[in-house]
Amino acid sequence: MSTSGTDQWLAKLTSTICKLGRAGFEETLFELVNLAVVVDHCTVFITTPDGHTEHLFTQSRLDEDTCNRLARAYVSDYRARDPQLPPMAEDGAPPESDQLTVLGRADTAGYPEDYRQQFFGKSGLIDKVSSLLQTSAYNIYCSFYRLEQSGPFSEEDFQELSQLLPLLTNLIFKHSRLTQFRDKPADPIITRVPLSRSPDLMNRLLEEQSEVFGQLTEREREVCVRIIQGYTSEAIALDLDVAISTIHTYRKRAYAKLGISSQNELFSLILEQMPMGA
Repeated sequence: MSTSGTDQWLAKLTSTICKLGRAGFEETLFELVNLAVVVDHCTVFITTPDGHTEHLFTQSRLDEDTCNRLARAYVSDYRARDPQLPPMAEDGAPPESDQLTVLGRADTAGYPEDYRQQFFGKSGLIDKVSSLLQTSAYNIYCSFYRLEQSGPFSEEDFQELSQLLPLLTNLIFKHSRLTQFRDKPADPIITRVPLSRSPDLMNRLLEEQSEVFGQLTEREREVCVRIIQGYTSEAIALDLDVAISTIHTYRKRAYAKLGISSQNELFSLILEQMPMGA
């Protein structure tokens, strides 16, 4: 029986959301995943269109030296040779729209021998499931591994992890924006990676009949939906064809009615209302 969607899992999800952009996010995310599917090693990398790759974080049951060795090796040489990843566009052109792909389980036999030894043979890792988020400015590559003592992912494990990856990837994306990029000038990226099985679910949650969100005006609900979908204030203003100051007013009023004060709390409120089987 799936653990995701239980009270325990939702409580851990809320805790993870509250740690977005803060210390402890990676550990809490790792615990969240492991409540649903056993995962022994998680790594996240970011790559710009010119091919420059950086290591965002690793959370693992492996020792720190091994984790650091694997991260350095991947960034310095092996990323360009990863058989799971699509080749970078020759002209460097970004995708026309944001794309999230859940990659299949890694067939280690298809990896070059030195690659297989580096990331699987020497480390004790034996299986891998990944997701790739491609945006106009960079790609985020998230990988979840199993160690030999845990055994390979079963088909049920893969299906469960695949269902969770859109949510997990979106949380990692938000965390990276709030940490690595929070001190840089705002960029025009508009992410539409869904937080749920269906992008319409958030609209249903925020509709007039909702017990929690029914107190909001139509404009306040429209702003909240776009905040959850990752739009910046500038992007929301452009999308709704109003001034940025007006967006700030709608957001302030909505937060006051909902009894919250931040985007993270809005995430928590939305996800508390979200049926995981939707």
